[in-house]
Amino acid sequence: MMNEENTKRWNEYFIPGTEVLKNNLGITSKEELKKKEIEITFEKMVELYKNPIDMNFDTYHLRMIHFYLFSDIYPFAGKNRTVYMDKNNSYFAPVEEIDYRLDYTFKMMNEEIKTVNSKFSFASFLATYYVELLNIHPFREGNGRTIREFIREYANSKSKELPIGEFTFSWASVDKDAINEVIDKGRAFRSIIELEFMKALNPISLDKSL
Repeated sequence: MMNEENTKRWNEYFIPGTEVLKNNLGITSKEELKKKEIEITFEKMVELYKNPIDMNFDTYHLRMIHFYLFSDIYPFAGKNRTVYMDKNNSYFAPVEEIDYRLDYTFKMMNEEIKTVNSKFSFASFLATYYVELLNIHPFREGNGRTIREFIREYANSKSKELPIGEFTFSWASVDKDAINEVIDKGRAFRSIIELEFMKALNPISLDKSL
């Protein structure tokens, strides 16, 4: 979908004449920018681990996580991407559908969380919406880190309301390479993500449904 208008919008993200994203740090080296991005966002993730953003697990909440992680680096932090993007010949949500897709996804999450009645069904629920948010891909850069933090905060908070007992969700327990390898292969491979998410869910109180 790289028509003339999309190409123009795509180029607007970059420092003219380079492949370096415009940034708030004045960095003109792609390698240096990536290194600094990893460094800053790691520190921000540690901060969020201690003090998660307390909001309503909606579209605004997701944007605020992205803004918190990337506002020191990119001028587009917290904003929807303005370009069509694809990966492995599969398109992410069209620009004009991002808000609708996000709002609908969070609406469904709020409804379907009520059906969770076991650790496995919780892992399956989280895996389903993790993949859905990645497929929407709302931001120009930083979708993976933002969505992972959202899922972590969601799992930790919502488990307090479930009949199965309270859990903490730890990405350190997850084989991210295994997830990334199958993330684009569709629903038939979701069981691998579900199993990884089972490992990530650590009970705080007694789980009566295992």
